[in-house]
Amino acid sequence: MKPLCILVSLCLLVPVLTQAQTGSSATAPKSTTTSQPAVRPPATRPAASDASTSPNRRQELYDQYHGITKKPAPATSPTPATTTSRPARESAPKEEAVPATSSAPAPVVAREEKSTESFNQNSGVRIGVRGGVTYPVFLETTAVDPSLGFVGGVVFQFGRGKLSFQPEINYSRTSQTIPATTFSPKQDYSTDQIVVPLFLKIASGTFDGHRFFVNIGPYGSYITSVGINGIKRDISGSTGRFFYGGAAGVGAMIKLGPGHATIEARGLYELGNDATGFYTDSKTILAEGTIGYVFPLGGR
Repeated sequence: MKPLCILVSLCLLVPVLTQAQTGSSATAPKSTTTSQPAVRPPATRPAASDASTSPNRRQELYDQYHGITKKPAPATSPTPATTTSRPARESAPKEEAVPATSSAPAPVVAREEKSTESFNQNSGVRIGVRGGVTYPVFLETTAVDPSLGFVGGVVFQFGRGKLSFQPEINYSRTSQTIPATTFSPKQDYSTDQIVVPLFLKIASGTFDGHRFFVNIGPYGSYITSVGINGIKRDISGSTGRFFYGGAAGVGAMIKLGPGHATIEARGLYELGNDATGFYTDSKTILAEGTIGYVFPLGGR
């Protein structure tokens, strides 16, 4: 009975062993194929040897192993840089062709005009010259005929508003003629004097345009010489050479360039001298008609 049992067990065990052997042989290749890439990848060891010679060799082997096909760089890749750089170079002359300061003259002119206007408007000191003719006006009938003389001098103005102070220094000559009579020939008298008026000027408008004004104030004069028929007379020891009185005038200032041209009619009335003192019965007004020019000395 035992031999029969052993035989049956062997018969059953043989198919099991053969099946186990065939299963192990079938699974062995699968383990080798799956573990082989993890243990020794074909790209790692050769890449280490070539990495020293070529910097891109490692990346090429990696792409080759993983089946990555890298697109080659286009051969004409540098051309965009050249095409972009050429227009930049060509555009440079165009930018240089248009001057950067093309619009600069207009602001400069505007600044100059503004500075000139403010200079004329804000200047508080002006200086000028005046010149013209003199003519004695007699308030009563006399035997003396008036004749033309001349006047010229320097004008100062202090102030920039409607009221200003205007002193002057003038050299004046007045002339008159005594007609010939039965007992004497014709005689021409001339008197030269320094006249210094001190005016209060009342003016309209501003210094940026035309102005009308009135001058009023005192004056003083000093006779320097007297001539008869063109011959100078010695008056060094004479008294009554210093005169004083009042003066008034009206005129206009016409804007011309940086300053103003002036035109004025003026009268001077004597009120006394150093010999006779103060008096109010003078019968003569010394009239003046002058033109001139005044300009500013500074502004702020």
